[in-house]
Amino acid sequence: MRKLFLALAVAGAAVVGAVPAMAGDTYKFNLHNKSSQYVINGFRTYENGKWSNNWINFTLKPGETAEMDWGSDDGTCVVPFRVSWVGYEAEKFSVDWCKVHNIYMKDEGFTWD
Repeated sequence: MRKLFLALAVAGAAVVGAVPAMAGDTYKFNLHNKSSQYVINGFRTYENGKWSNNWINFTLKPGETAEMDWGSDDGTCVVPFRVSWVGYEAEKFSVDWCKVHNIYMKDEGFTWD
């Protein structure tokens, strides 16, 4: 099983560059809160039939960005994830982690590149 951990760097409205996974590197991405009012308080991934522990032990306010790191470059590239925010239920999404560098939470849904 892939070991998950978080390399945290919350940066107010500052832009954090995309960090691609390279040979010998780990899957890294940035979680951006581009909403106007929602506060992110959870990020979990689904592997081996269960949801992970919460990756984050902080809140991510509108305009903030956190650098996230799988801690590995092993395993399948498509792993479902869910994000929760204060006062709302978590929503489930799925992306190709081998290609994702940024995930953007917006007022309605998520996008990624």
